[in-house]
Amino acid sequence: MISGVFVRWVVFWTAAMAAATLTTAAVVVPAQATAPAVSAPATDAQMCVSAVLSQMTPEQQVGQLFVMGVSSTGPTQAQLDSITAQHLGGVVLMGHTAAGVDPTRQVTNALQAQATSTAGVALWVSADQEGGYVQVLNGPGVSAIPTALSQGGMAPADLRSAAATWGAQLLSAGVNLNLAPVLDTVPASLGTGNIPIGYYDREYGYVPGAVTAHGTAFAAGMTDARVQTTGKHFPGLGRVIDNTDTTFGVADDVTTRGDPYLQPFAAAVAQGLPVVMISEARYTRIDGLRAVFSETVMQTMLRGDLGFSGVIMSDSMNAAAVSDLTPAQRAIKFLAAGGTVVLDGSSADIGLMVDAVLVQTSQDPGFAAQVQADAKTVLETKYQAGLVSCPDASGPIAQHYAALGGAASVLGLPIGAEYPVAGGRGRDYQSGSILWSARTGAYEVHGAIGAHYWALGGPAGFLGFPVTDETGTPDGVGRHNNFDGGAGGTIYWTPATGAWSVHGGILAHWGALGWERGPIGYPVSDETGSPDGVGRYNNFDGGIGGSIYWTPATGAWSIQGSIRAHWGALGWERGLMGYPVSDETGSPDGVGRYNNFSGLNGSSSIYWTPLTGAHDVLGAIRARWGALGWERSALGYPVTDEYDVTGGRRSDFQHGSIVWDSASNTTTVIYM
Repeated sequence: MISGVFVRWVVFWTAAMAAATLTTAAVVVPAQATAPAVSAPATDAQMCVSAVLSQMTPEQQVGQLFVMGVSSTGPTQAQLDSITAQHLGGVVLMGHTAAGVDPTRQVTNALQAQATSTAGVALWVSADQEGGYVQVLNGPGVSAIPTALSQGGMAPADLRSAAATWGAQLLSAGVNLNLAPVLDTVPASLGTGNIPIGYYDREYGYVPGAVTAHGTAFAAGMTDARVQTTGKHFPGLGRVIDNTDTTFGVADDVTTRGDPYLQPFAAAVAQGLPVVMISEARYTRIDGLRAVFSETVMQTMLRGDLGFSGVIMSDSMNAAAVSDLTPAQRAIKFLAAGGTVVLDGSSADIGLMVDAVLVQTSQDPGFAAQVQADAKTVLETKYQAGLVSCPDASGPIAQHYAALGGAASVLGLPIGAEYPVAGGRGRDYQSGSILWSARTGAYEVHGAIGAHYWALGGPAGFLGFPVTDETGTPDGVGRHNNFDGGAGGTIYWTPATGAWSVHGGILAHWGALGWERGPIGYPVSDETGSPDGVGRYNNFDGGIGGSIYWTPATGAWSIQGSIRAHWGALGWERGLMGYPVSDETGSPDGVGRYNNFSGLNGSSSIYWTPLTGAHDVLGAIRARWGALGWERSALGYPVTDEYDVTGGRRSDFQHGSIVWDSASNTTTVIYM
């Protein structure tokens, strides 16, 4: 089907967006982790990261290893100053806010504006956006996310779709790292007796298989929205009683190195999870240490057994569980044991931690080498989110610009520097832009197509990032770019029609009809919601006008010419006919054309011939006409719409009529 429908589409997208197939086996400890389905070429990332890392001072490298708590409604001046002075790699928004997307975006913009001393590396702006009781962002433009336990009742595919919507809201608010999903399994026998997770319904289910299926679906949806995710709290907080945030000495006396409850973490790592958060509980059957200070947990189990190569992040280091240590001791012990990034909800701790780590690097060459390796891991992970500004020679945008011809290309000279945008990066030129994300690579948009793309929201809109440069259409008339948003999208342009977008199911059906060389021609509208609030449609310029209408129940179907005009006269989708459920099709006698519709439980059609014009035929009358042989019966084609008569309804045909009696629910055929 793909080769026939999406002959011009980027085939890798189907594979990239396919959900991972997950096992429910008791123990999942893969010998080797699987890379994300689609990522930037390794050489691009390596060149860029190496170049940026080489430009960083030790202070800047250390700063990348810290994420500091800031107020979600407005950071203090001291917090803002600390971002710059400590060269911080990230922040976490603390405290629930009901301000909504736009005011939160003002906050996150102000935070990013302080990242001026990081060698061109933007901040991770993170938040706990799990759902239910743990949802920091709320208000206008932000959905009320159900608890994870409620999410566990959804089909994984539906959860992935919902999480993509929630992720898009986070990205619009300037949050690029979600501290979710929780991958801890709470046994049913413990349930709400588990204070950190079960009491707040933060688990996706009571068995590892359920947590695996739904936790990875949530993570995949966030990834679809270009928001990075954090699996927590390895190796699991589902079997403890007390909360490490508020209680010292929390211990897990059950979990082992090869435990079945590690399955959700293993599956998420195999799916490409970029960040794993480490628990601060003590695990007596592993090594007796707090996981956040355990080489066995972080290096042997997570790095070794699960093959995780991403960022290992601490749970908040201002928790009661680590209160026996100074902030400096907490940071050094965590990094020395194999951690990558220290998260601390208290901004007062950060300066003490950063200073201590800098002193330790100056005194311990082995520790200094580990810090540099950790900074490299952070940069590699941030690169995938478009948060690293590459030197021109090593950046994929610069490389693509050169490949297009540089200043002599259709784009002309650059205007300004690269900038982060919607989980990727962009750069503007005199006549267009080049956009890049790790998933799509770098491609240009320009001219009328570029203008329409930006009017629709650019990379942050439903189309996402381009996956082709502007290309001529096979008919030699138009131009188009393809994009990665949703189920795939495109913008087509001709001198006569202008530039319009088509995407998803409507795009697929238009392709099946032959694209612009098919019966309905080029688009002349963007996809638009139907007035009844159910369907979507695009209009096209072929013939005397055509459209493709789509609903979740009916799918996508085309309607055109006189049949479309008559359907419109009958009230479009809000009329008795409902939505089309077939394309316009030739009648078996070779004379007429027809569309079928969803109205009257699918028992409605409009038939057209050059002689009779377009008329509807419905319900019992349609059924009787069909039983007689449709247009090849003695009655021929309809010549009127169905109309009221005393006691029932009637349709007239070329050679007779069919009358329906409402009292007896019977039909009578009258021949002329």
